Amino acid sequence: MEVRSVTFPQIDVEKFMRTFLFIVLLAVSTQAIAQDEENWITISGIMHHSTLEGGCWYLQTSLGKRYELVGDTGIVYPLRVEGQHIVIKAEPTKGMASICMLGDIVRVLARIDTVRYPIDLPISDITVSGKIYRTKSGVWYLRTSTGARYEYKHPPQKRYRHSGAKFHGSVRVLMDKNSTREHMDGVIISDNNPQQERARPRTYDNR
Repeated sequence: MEVRSVTFPQIDVEKFMRTFLFIVLLAVSTQAIAQDEENWITISGIMHHSTLEGGCWYLQTSLGKRYELVGDTGIVYPLRVEGQHIVIKAEPTKGMASICMLGDIVRVLARIDTVRYPIDLPISDITVSGKIYRTKSGVWYLRTSTGARYEYKHPPQKRYRHSGAKFHGSVRVLMDKNSTREHMDGVIISDNNPQQERARPRTYDNR
């Protein structure tokens, strides 16, 4: 009986190993990316600036939760506009501390552009009486005699910058709680004509 030999095709071992390693690395990197994406979060809110510690920026959601944003300056710096509404994709940071300590620190990966249609928010000119205070985070606000609280968009006039300062006058208020940083009743855009005590007329002795 004739025995025929079987010839197997030659395999390029080096090429095979390169292909095998490429497939393994691709699978590992894909799994790592998938795990990273599981930690990504989408955050929507309004940017605010605090004078605390020389000036700190944070993002506040509609539920009042705050986030400090870090990451690529080309992405983070354009977000720092007072009152700007933004939506971002971010990931939590580990082992990172902040001197501001205003909220959780997250690394911004990208800004997600959304369309927000303009609305006319209610702005009222009202006359109020009350006292001025400052929160621990550095926000000045006016507590009226009726119990309403209006935070200042900008610090009040210098003579009112001490806790318990009495105020009576006309203010322009944005009546929108979502625009406040401390969950108050509105934002004082400007104090128009604070009324001061009238000086007593001088009397002269004609003798």
